[in-house]
Amino acid sequence: MIPLVGWHFGGPVVRPRAQGVAAWFGQPTWSAGQLLRDLEMRLGLPPSEAAAAVRVPVYARRLAAVMKDEPFFSRSFTADALGTAKTLLAWRDALLDAGWTGQSVADGGDRLDSLAAVEACDEEALPAGRADRLVRVETELRAVRQQPYDGLALAEPRDLWSARWRAIFGLLEERGVAIEQLAPELAQAPAESDLGILQRMLRGELAPRRTGDPPAIRGDGTLRLVHGDTPAELAELTAGFLARQTDSATVVRCAESGTLDAALGHHGLACQGHAGSSAWRPAMQLLPLALELSYEPRDPYRVLELLTLPVGPFQGALGAQLARAVSRQPGVGGSEWKRQKDKGAERLREWRLRHGLEAGKSQEDATRDADAFVAERMQRVADWVEAAGFGPEGAPRRALLEVTERVRTLLQRRLAVSPEGGETYGAAHAQAQAMTDALARDHRETLTREQMRNVLDGVVRGEQSVGLMPEQAGRIDHVDHPGALLAPSDTVVFWAFVGGTERTATQQPWNRSERAALEAAGVAFPDAAKLLGIELDAWRRGVLAARQRVVFVVPSTVCGAPMGAHALWDEIAARLGLDQEETLARIASSPHALLAERDASIAPVAPVSLLELPEGRPMWSLPGSRFARDDVLHTSATALDKLATCPLRFVLEQHAKLRAGALARVADGPLLNGSLGHRLVEELHLEGAFALEEDAFAARAEQVLEALVRTEAATLLLEGAAFERAQLVPQLLRGMRALFRFLRENGWRIAAVEESVETSSSIGTLHGRIDVRLENDIGKQAVLDLKWGESTYRALVEGGRAVQLAAYVHAIRAGNGKRSLPPAAYFALQSGKVITADERIGAPKTLDGATLGDTWARVERTARAVQSSLRDGKVYVAATRRALPLLDALGIPEGEQAAFHTTERADDACKYCEHPTICGAAWE
Repeated sequence: MIPLVGWHFGGPVVRPRAQGVAAWFGQPTWSAGQLLRDLEMRLGLPPSEAAAAVRVPVYARRLAAVMKDEPFFSRSFTADALGTAKTLLAWRDALLDAGWTGQSVADGGDRLDSLAAVEACDEEALPAGRADRLVRVETELRAVRQQPYDGLALAEPRDLWSARWRAIFGLLEERGVAIEQLAPELAQAPAESDLGILQRMLRGELAPRRTGDPPAIRGDGTLRLVHGDTPAELAELTAGFLARQTDSATVVRCAESGTLDAALGHHGLACQGHAGSSAWRPAMQLLPLALELSYEPRDPYRVLELLTLPVGPFQGALGAQLARAVSRQPGVGGSEWKRQKDKGAERLREWRLRHGLEAGKSQEDATRDADAFVAERMQRVADWVEAAGFGPEGAPRRALLEVTERVRTLLQRRLAVSPEGGETYGAAHAQAQAMTDALARDHRETLTREQMRNVLDGVVRGEQSVGLMPEQAGRIDHVDHPGALLAPSDTVVFWAFVGGTERTATQQPWNRSERAALEAAGVAFPDAAKLLGIELDAWRRGVLAARQRVVFVVPSTVCGAPMGAHALWDEIAARLGLDQEETLARIASSPHALLAERDASIAPVAPVSLLELPEGRPMWSLPGSRFARDDVLHTSATALDKLATCPLRFVLEQHAKLRAGALARVADGPLLNGSLGHRLVEELHLEGAFALEEDAFAARAEQVLEALVRTEAATLLLEGAAFERAQLVPQLLRGMRALFRFLRENGWRIAAVEESVETSSSIGTLHGRIDVRLENDIGKQAVLDLKWGESTYRALVEGGRAVQLAAYVHAIRAGNGKRSLPPAAYFALQSGKVITADERIGAPKTLDGATLGDTWARVERTARAVQSSLRDGKVYVAATRRALPLLDALGIPEGEQAAFHTTERADDACKYCEHPTICGAAWE
């Protein structure tokens, strides 16, 4: 066997094809790492290379062991132990790779002496890295005489490999392995073509163009530069170009290969395959989320991500219930959390009990099993989310180890029951194991959130290759670096030809005297200038391997980051004299220019008429049988208002049951503020605080609010929310004082908060929850609906459109059997004002507006008219361009419309709607 080995051979390699030969046996193409692994296998050595996150803490302890001698790194180590250890470990590995034995270097100076002292200390053994594996292979080769290969073909010059590799090559030769330099095959384009001229210049056969010389190129299509804004628009053009190629083609995929692969599929070409590392695959998010939630304050958005993670610990109904709680009251442990948790537990119990009975278990056994199942799920909630978090002082390392072990155990169980999910769970399990190892070797007993993130970053940044798109038979040849291009091709396409994709030489930290001492000790680093020369030759090879044409595809951004053309393009532009815009235009083009000019020189261009977005409908048609009267019974009080303002919204929410996802509607702004104020009133009422004196009440309100923010408005505790919190807290406390004074001055007391009520209506039984029901000493009642703002509800009262208040007072009247409606008002928490048109409630100012009895009569008339239209199969829309005012659409004569409920403006019905993309209002 004669392996072909090169620095860029870890992925696809394009090799010369002998006539009639489709495959090779005994000539694998390997990277240096793959050669190392094969040598270990043949020598019987296990591939025990530890992750950097594991090695760095151990090396930090070794550094700490020599700190008493005040080494050169002492001040840096005191400021940042892990950062210093990471840097010095990289120096140590590079020295080992260059031939260092770990011994003191004569005349090496303080820095090399300190590293030798660290290497010699008797602290915990350092887990092996890549350089340690090379040392081990070299040592083993010296002890055996076997010949592992017939030969080796090296893509890069042998003298540019590290000293450790050169020693291994020498030992292989002593055992009969013939080592030769691999010579790639190059091509020769027609001499007078643009490509041929460039190739001759790169080979040194033709002098570069000088200032004043005529342009060296004609623009014959053999050399093309295609530039655009994003890889997405360039991918379609490139795929279209490749689809029309009848000759051989090779793609050098410099970056962002997934975009091109998707475009190839669009054009009917075989996918080349795309693998990458992604920290955002669901299973890979599990460990970071679990660790992040070990600290206070908990980010509600991270809690939601964990609850809704497809492969997380809360799959199914329980996760959905808890996510609903967090979206309404951002936090853990609040009233909504407890309510949804209890509801989720009851649903789990019912499901498990039914499942057990269907499986033939007795009632007693099924009940016992259901209770145990629910207890296990509730314990999971407690362990993963509800456990007390750690503050700024940090978390004990043992607690973080418990978290990583919990994650690892969960993933291990998933692997055991779902072997086909190895790709999903395997990399995540390895990540959790690496984090466990890293924490186990960390010398700190307590880690702050930032320190934990630093350790986790070292684990997450480890290579986790994931197959994102499989390669297909018949694909166009491709390489990820031109160094893997060993054979010529008719066409070479440099995809995403941007800077930063080239390999650069590592800058060595050693000064001249240190390097001299190292060289005298037999420690030598490859010449950096020669390494850069080899890299330049590899990129030039991509041009020299083309027989007919080369296309450079250059996006100006990749993954949102601005990019410039690859450094090779600067050389090409200088050699060909592409400094003038007119000359550059002969070979350069953009997708926009090609489309505008109908230029099909790169890819076919066919005019396609724009597809207009569908126009918003004024009415939707559905079978009237879907709207039988029984279908709308038992709905909410707010649904009546929706029915009377936008029938489509009512149908989508009440009949189609459409809801926005939990992550899409986390409470914030006025919604969060109002909810927090409502809960503050509820908690103060439950503990009897409204019976205190005003100063004592205010002090208690401040304490309760602080606790509520932690459990039900935790978004206000996140970084960047200090300004909002500083504004909101005083506003709510002022609002509480205003409510306290209003109640005392008018003789009201709070009789109930969040009281469930029902009332009959034309569309069936309506149910709702009254925010605050008031009573006075003579038994009179009133309704107070807590809202955050003022202007919206002032307009509702003045316009006679306070439907929610009307429904509530009707429910109270029906409950106590009295003929008159009790008074009602909105209370604006932000301003502390009472908003009402009923002077009986005792507001400082009463607005002019219709009575709630009139409001109820109007909304009932409109609801009956809408119901009739629904039974006719007509679902009207409120606010699209073609939509008529709802009362006009319903056929209500203009002279009678004053007796019906309507909005002041058509789009008032859209204010809190979650479906504007369905009706068309969003794009109109």
